[in-house]
This record gives sequence, C-alpha cells and structure tokens, in this order.
Amino acid sequence: MPDDQIELDDIRVFSAQADGPVVETSDQVVSYPALERRTLPGKAPIATAISVHLHQFLRQNGINTHFAGRGGPATQAVFETVQLPFDLRACNCATGDLVSEFGLNQGHQLMPPLVEFFVRPDSAGKRPTRVSESHLLAFNLIDPEDIGGVVDLALRINDLLTGAFFGIGVQVENIRMEFGVHYASDSPLPMIMLVSELSPDVMCLRDMRGGDLLDHRLAFEGGGDGLRGYNEILRRFDLDSASAVLARQKAH
Repeated sequence: MPDDQIELDDIRVFSAQADGPVVETSDQVVSYPALERRTLPGKAPIATAISVHLHQFLRQNGINTHFAGRGGPATQAVFETVQLPFDLRACNCATGDLVSEFGLNQGHQLMPPLVEFFVRPDSAGKRPTRVSESHLLAFNLIDPEDIGGVVDLALRINDLLTGAFFGIGVQVENIRMEFGVHYASDSPLPMIMLVSELSPDVMCLRDMRGGDLLDHRLAFEGGGDGLRGYNEILRRFDLDSASAVLARQKAH
C-alpha cells in the first residue's frame, strides 16, 4: 500500500481500514506518461467491475495479485503490500509516445512484446521517466534477483490478458502495471505480486474489427463519450457494474 494512503496518479486512493487495506477507484482518468487528467462521472463502478473480473481471472490462472475481495461499488479489499517505485508497461504494438517519440508506425507489431520501465515523478508537474533495467539496479530500486521475476510475471500477465481480450474481439495495445511486495504471515519469504488497477484506465484497447478505441483515451478526444469504451468492455465480458451487483443483492 503506497505511503500517505494516496496513489500517485489519482486513479485510485488507498485507505487503511480495521479489517485491512481498501482501494477505491476514482472517476479520474490519466494519460500516460503525459499525466493529463480528466474526470468521467460514473466511471468508477464500471472500471471496478472490470478490474475485479480481470484480477479474479489472473488468480484463477496462478497469478498472485493484491486483490482480496470486492467491496462497495467502487472499492476492493486488497492485501497489504510495499509498492515497488516504478511502473512497467508491456507493449504489444506501437501507439502513443512510441509513435511520436520513436517514429514507429501506428499499430506496428512488437514481437516479443516490448517491456518498458518508468520511474514515478517525485513531485507534481513532472512526467514519469523512461529508464532501463540497468537504471533500476544502479539506483537500488529493485533487488537484482527480483528483476527477472518481475519481467517474467509481467509477460505472463500480458499474455493472459491479451488472450482474454482477444476472446471478446479486442486488441490489447499495451498494459501499464505496478508491482508490490507482500509479506504473508504464513510464509517466510516475501512475494512479489501485481498491485495494478486492471481496466481501461491502464490499458490501451482497440476493437479488432472496426479499429475504435475502447479505453481511457476517449476521454481526451473532444466531443466524444469518454465512457463508451468502458461500457463496451463491460458488455463484451457480460459483466454487471459493481453498483448494479450490490443493488441486486440488497433487493434480495
């Protein structure tokens, strides 16, 4: 759980409760790595429903994540972790800054997937800094014996989620991930686990047939429906929003 109970990019806010940590998804969307912000009223319960579904999917496939259970419409119970001080992005094709900064064609396939690291800014107004594995090791941001495991875990997560979205006709262009260290009471060894939101908040998603965007980027396009992608992913996975599930439970 991040220090000071605040997530750096405003997508989520962590808080300590009597029975354990809770993460609440906000209505904020944030471009990455530019860190531009927009507000999408009503986004939080939709993103939460998608994130819960994908965390459960990963756990069913043997991936350790911080997800411990569904809470309210926009909240999840999570395991206590010490967050690693960098973001990882797995890129399956070129989009965004890979196109603008490196001159790649939009949609250029990256095989195997490109794994990038970004060190988070230490103050407001700064952008994350793209770094290499060597930077992480030189600055003691991760132990040498852990870096390979984090990359392998990220590629496995990317593979699983790419397959899950392929099944609903959606291409995963990239996924931004965060990792943390969990100290379980029943294990003498710390465990590195995924601590990310898993929704269109942190993914670049595109419809495989029509090429339409289905993620947070829609919020930065003038005049469009910023929630359209979120609702479409919810529909294709045949999910109810978290608020709809809770309302139905209360009715019974």
